[in-house]
Amino acid sequence: MAAIPTRLHLLLAVLVVAPSLAAAQPRGFGGAVAPPPAYVRYVVDAAETAAEEAYDYIVVGGGTAGCPLAATLAGPGGGRVLVLERGGAPAEFPPLATAGGFVRTLAMADPAPESDAPAQTFASEDGVPNVRARVLGGATSINAGFYSRAHPDWFRRHGEGGEAMNWDMRLVNASYEWVERELAFQPVVRGWQAAVRAGLLEANVTPWNGFTMDHVSGTKVGATTFDASGRRRSAADLLAFARPGRLRVAIRATVTRIIMSPIEPVARRGRSPQPAVAASGVVYQDRLLQQHHALLRPGGEVILSAGSLGSPQLLLLSGIGPASDLTSLGIPVFADVPDVGKHMFDNPRNGISIIPSIPIDHSLIQVVGIPSANGNESYLEAASYIVPLAPILRRAGPFNPSSPLYVTVVTIMEKVPGPLSEGSLWLTSSNPLESPAVRFNYLSRPEDLARCVTGMRRVAKVLESTTMDVFRSAMGSLSQDSRRREFRIVGAALPVDWGTNDTALGDFCQQTVATLWHYHGGCVAGSVVDRDFRVFRVRALRVVDGSTFRETPGTNPQATIMMMGRYMGQKMIEERHSRRQVRTSTDSSSNA
Repeated sequence: MAAIPTRLHLLLAVLVVAPSLAAAQPRGFGGAVAPPPAYVRYVVDAAETAAEEAYDYIVVGGGTAGCPLAATLAGPGGGRVLVLERGGAPAEFPPLATAGGFVRTLAMADPAPESDAPAQTFASEDGVPNVRARVLGGATSINAGFYSRAHPDWFRRHGEGGEAMNWDMRLVNASYEWVERELAFQPVVRGWQAAVRAGLLEANVTPWNGFTMDHVSGTKVGATTFDASGRRRSAADLLAFARPGRLRVAIRATVTRIIMSPIEPVARRGRSPQPAVAASGVVYQDRLLQQHHALLRPGGEVILSAGSLGSPQLLLLSGIGPASDLTSLGIPVFADVPDVGKHMFDNPRNGISIIPSIPIDHSLIQVVGIPSANGNESYLEAASYIVPLAPILRRAGPFNPSSPLYVTVVTIMEKVPGPLSEGSLWLTSSNPLESPAVRFNYLSRPEDLARCVTGMRRVAKVLESTTMDVFRSAMGSLSQDSRRREFRIVGAALPVDWGTNDTALGDFCQQTVATLWHYHGGCVAGSVVDRDFRVFRVRALRVVDGSTFRETPGTNPQATIMMMGRYMGQKMIEERHSRRQVRTSTDSSSNA
């Protein structure tokens, strides 16, 4: 395998594209102008909202979990709901609409908190670049669109180490189906995806399972959130199921803290006293830096769905977390919950990227290899990207910027499941506009490193399959027929003795580790929230998003996070109905 020069590697490294590429990307994504999405009727700029209003439910974060949660809570049997989203609406950013805009969206990512970019970059303390969504729909508005349900055992393990979550699997499946009717589509598999499918089967990642949204061992085609016309559907589209008049979605609304109110603790026989504080609303800031108060009506709740960085950060800023850490930052302590910000995980990604010898269409993840049923081996995925070469030409001499050249880069990668390696998140200041610091400690556990070694060995076997020969390029100075054929590698190549040398392959894993943006944890179930996702020691406050996960729910988490939003919305409506029945029964008894 021949590696291409470092400068070209930096320009073409898959999914880590320099911001200068954004200007060279073709215009006019998505073709004809699409009609406005149905959720638009609920959306308002935060600057146009009242200084103070009251709601039954306040959902902080209009992302992967927050949108289906809010749509459900504002549906039949629900109440008046406010969603507070710090970013803009997807329609403001045309590249988000199609798969072809995926790379450009990452290229436009901006770390500045005041930026309007739909993706915000950050780097963990490990030194690995990463991205978080900053747009309505959250990660479902900027990701690769792959949709697959959780590993069946994940529901049993969620909450391990603390309270069992007791998932109602009938409602789980119904909630998946609710999401899938609107957002999940069967992709057309061709080009690089078809080649990887054949390569996985040749490398004995069997059986062939065809198209399925279930997590099953072998090779399969998963669903996509890009519809038959190629347009992205996101969690924001689920907001259309809210009842008119019950839902308001404020965009460019940055929540700065949860309003905490003291309450009288109630001791019950044989049980610890109930919480002595309750959430009573939130304070949020609009783009003009004006402060607003959203307050709860009696019996209402605040639900954090701000993601694995935003949710623990907001708890800490609001005085909920390790008391000693909060005190050192001058933050008043309302609830000492030591594990807020702890148990942070990010699934390591490693892979090989090549410049193929033949043209390949752009494709995002469609085909996956799941080598073992127990989830102990890395998942294999693939993608292909068309990347502009304009920055190279700019350095080399005059060029016409209106007609840049492009090159295709294809990649096959492995994702370590779990993982077991964990880190933590902490505040560097009490300023809510500053991102928290986070360290994931990638591959620090030997089990994760061993899985990476095994996974990269499988990647090598796929590349060595006969299916992949067509993508090799002729190398050397001899005639075309007699020159050897090798892959033109973008970046680091596998060690030549990858089949036998675990140490060398482990070094490769540690030196090339990257993210697949599936980071999770920080408000882990059983440590920060209970089986109903209520925050320990605080009343009227829940966390419903991937920050409650201790492990990734399969190959891609978005299906399960959207399902969880719908699931918990229905559970909360059931609770609301039960409370009403109790009150009615009590009132009837009093009048008897």
